Amino acid sequence: MTIASPDDIRAELDRTAERIRSRRDLTPQAKQVALARAYQAAQDKMGRLQQDATERYQRDRAKLERQLFGAPDSFGADAVNQRQAREMAAQLTDPKQAANAYQRAVRDGDKAYARAIASHAADHANLPLIGKEWQQVVQQYTQDSPARAEAYQQLAGMRQPGTGVDWTYIVPSPPELGRYTSTQVQVLAQTDLEVHGNEPSSAA
Repeated sequence: MTIASPDDIRAELDRTAERIRSRRDLTPQAKQVALARAYQAAQDKMGRLQQDATERYQRDRAKLERQLFGAPDSFGADAVNQRQAREMAAQLTDPKQAANAYQRAVRDGDKAYARAIASHAADHANLPLIGKEWQQVVQQYTQDSPARAEAYQQLAGMRQPGTGVDWTYIVPSPPELGRYTSTQVQVLAQTDLEVHGNEPSSAA
């Protein structure tokens, strides 16, 4: 079965809206209800599509993070050492302090602590203002391995679907519904008014 794309969903809504507008047997109120139902159906489809994309994003991000910062399976003293390393890294609140701690860990051969510091820095790399300073710590970590550098480049380029300036999953509402809030459109779509006909937006 072919999965509809965001463009497919928007195009389907446009076609349905045009058919509703062209029906002379419907009152203006009935047309508004039918349009609200068609719009709501498109929103629901788009929401499921965005949810699927978000789940893929989370899986891919988790995989890259494991490649970058994941520790090998450990038991006993090694496991305790790694937990302590994470706890120590979590106490670093200043990126310059973290950079110095990372350099000392590398110099001392403390791979667990160096990895924990880099992971902690990556968690702060997208913060406003100070994010770039934390990124420098991660870059130091990735420079030690081409594989790490490639994984971090992919990780840094990832964006959660539908956030920021990503308009992929936006469904423009029909002009007839422009003055309504999203809540009002939902109420309109759920009204008891029956819209007879064969349109996908009709209520039987």
